Amino acid sequence: MNLIPQWQQLWKMYSVQLAAVLVALNTAAYVWPSFQALFSPEIFSAVNGILAAAIAVVRAIPQTNIAPVDTPK
Repeated sequence: MNLIPQWQQLWKMYSVQLAAVLVALNTAAYVWPSFQALFSPEIFSAVNGILAAAIAVVRAIPQTNIAPVDTPK
């Protein structure tokens, strides 16, 4: 398995940033009981679904903030 050429800039990708938000949200809900009381399960699952779908959508957006890598020919 080879990494993508821009792996050092992975944190700049919108899909990676959204995935990090989704992980943080789910981790907070798991380890922090008072967080669970703030939102109903329906709202929480809707937010999870929207963020998961957004990850797929933003993956298709071309990003200019990632420097191109010269590939050897």
